Amino acid sequence: MATSYRLVCTGCGKEAGYSSFRCSYCASILEVKFDYDTLVLPKDFKKSASEHYKYLPFFPIERFRIRSREGGTPITMQKALGKNIMFKLETENPTHSFKDRGSVVEVNRAIELKAGAVCCASTGNMGISVAHYARIAGIKCTIFLSHDANADKVAKIKRNGARIIKVKGDFNKALGSAEAFARKTGAFVCGDYHYRKEGQKSVIFELIEQLHYNVPDFIFVPVGNATLLSAMYKGLMEFRRFSLIGRFPRLVAVQSERCDPLVRAYNSGTKVKYAKPRTIADAIAVGFPTFGFEGIRALRSTKGIGLSVTEQEIKNAVTELDSLGIKAESGGAAGFAGFRKAYGDKKSLFQNKKIVVLVTGNNESIAKISL
Repeated sequence: MATSYRLVCTGCGKEAGYSSFRCSYCASILEVKFDYDTLVLPKDFKKSASEHYKYLPFFPIERFRIRSREGGTPITMQKALGKNIMFKLETENPTHSFKDRGSVVEVNRAIELKAGAVCCASTGNMGISVAHYARIAGIKCTIFLSHDANADKVAKIKRNGARIIKVKGDFNKALGSAEAFARKTGAFVCGDYHYRKEGQKSVIFELIEQLHYNVPDFIFVPVGNATLLSAMYKGLMEFRRFSLIGRFPRLVAVQSERCDPLVRAYNSGTKVKYAKPRTIADAIAVGFPTFGFEGIRALRSTKGIGLSVTEQEIKNAVTELDSLGIKAESGGAAGFAGFRKAYGDKKSLFQNKKIVVLVTGNNESIAKISL
């Protein structure tokens, strides 16, 4: 039996219909509010394999009508960096990014709601992922991209049969266009909304289980829309609620200094303000994060850290990861760039600590990563 839940507005607190993507009263984003009394975990939950579909009780869907072997991504240790430094390789998902964790939940929910089409605004990776799952489901798919979207990613979206609409502007402009399209056509909106956030919780569930429930001290996370960051925090709260963990790791949010609205807001104690994206790390090039306020809450609640890294530091991270046998695009390597910077600036804080770096995507050619 699926866990009971409601959709509640994060702004005014009003309830919304299950097919809604924003509050119809104040246009704020929505939150899935579970009735945790109806959430029942199997008796062998801790013993079964750590894979995405295992966490169905924590997802707002009845069952997986479609899947694509998402999740179950490896954690690797690099002895050259130290015995306590680990990488969670989200590049091993079907479309080579963590986005698959959210897309599979969104598209399954679209099927349950009998949607005949989906649409999505993306900087690239999410578009690839949504198009992939829409193709498997046999649902029409329209992806909205900025006019200068990464060519490698555009090609992969096309190969999945999605219709592409480019807009004059950045991700936030594409977001507005996608939502307008949905209101006009009735398409189910995928992207950085409540259903995706729930699916992306599985990365923290898996990570903790793969470490045998020994919670790491720090987790470095590349941040664009802050959906993953806020999802990880919600997943931590749920694992603690069910007494699966006793403490939280400190979350470290990493952005490019050429697009770092969340890090600036967190470090200055102010509200998130729009910052024009000018970074090579297109996967995290979001001028105004949809889940910015929740991302800041996640950092505050875990005594987290906000880091901005230079474009050169991102490029160096891509190159170093490649030398270690780990392929990552610029946005996917941003977490490692943050680790390198933090470890250099505050080595005593991180020394002898258990650290996990999320490598979140690999959908662009390393040769094309340039200023």
